[in-house]
Amino acid sequence: MKYRVEIRLRQGVKDIESEAIYQAANGNPELADGQLISLSMGKWFEVECEDDFDISALCTKLLANTVIEKFEIQEIS
Repeated sequence: MKYRVEIRLRQGVKDIESEAIYQAANGNPELADGQLISLSMGKWFEVECEDDFDISALCTKLLANTVIEKFEIQEIS
């Protein structure tokens, strides 16, 4: 099996890094020049594993900090 795991901050968790990038880009005439509406960051993993592997456990226990992050698992071919 092959999976794509997307990890993002939970609703309400302050995304300081994205806010800094957003402000820097929007304030620069050579980049966004005030045209960005929103910007957020995340991370993703592609995991290839045996069919009976518990991908959810891997995400919960290692890949995501479930206190501040949420994850979504998508099966890919």
